[in-house]
Amino acid sequence: MTDGPLVKAIIKSIEGPKIEVECLFNPKEYQVQKTNNWGPADNSTKDASDLTFSGGSGAKLSMQLFFDTYLRDNEKTVRDVREYTDQLWQLMNIQEALRDPKTKKGRPPKVLFIWGKNWLFNAVITSMQQQYTLFMPNGMPVRAMVTVEFQEALEHRTLRGSGEGTYAISERVRHDAQSYKDSGDLRAKYGRR
Repeated sequence: MTDGPLVKAIIKSIEGPKIEVECLFNPKEYQVQKTNNWGPADNSTKDASDLTFSGGSGAKLSMQLFFDTYLRDNEKTVRDVREYTDQLWQLMNIQEALRDPKTKKGRPPKVLFIWGKNWLFNAVITSMQQQYTLFMPNGMPVRAMVTVEFQEALEHRTLRGSGEGTYAISERVRHDAQSYKDSGDLRAKYGRR
């Protein structure tokens, strides 16, 4: 494992209003998928037809993000986790600044997913699902899992990383959060009461 500071993943708008979401914990993993369209040639006279390439689609990047405000450094009070996750939802909303003057149709902004020097992915967010998993006694959510899918807007670049430290730290916190799910207070384990 490489020593050094934990580099946080960031999702930010690259047009319209400035919205930037720093991930509280980095993704445990992510998945990239790309498809090409192949079909049978129209003039084939064989049993197995010739294939014709009819174009490709942009890559899709999907991941699950972990948000936990119950386990925050240097904070005396616990905050509502929606303060962070609502910013992601903003990136799916139609922005007035991006309304086409001719058609009057609006759209959500393009975004950039950045994780240090590991990933730079220019995309739009096509789907999000949020699950709340821990609540304060008054019902305020303090832990959430957000599954998000990005559709490539420009050809992406994979950049080489600088170590596995972020994965190991993120994995340890996720494991502990799952272990303490029913029994309680992760802040005691990490000395953050």
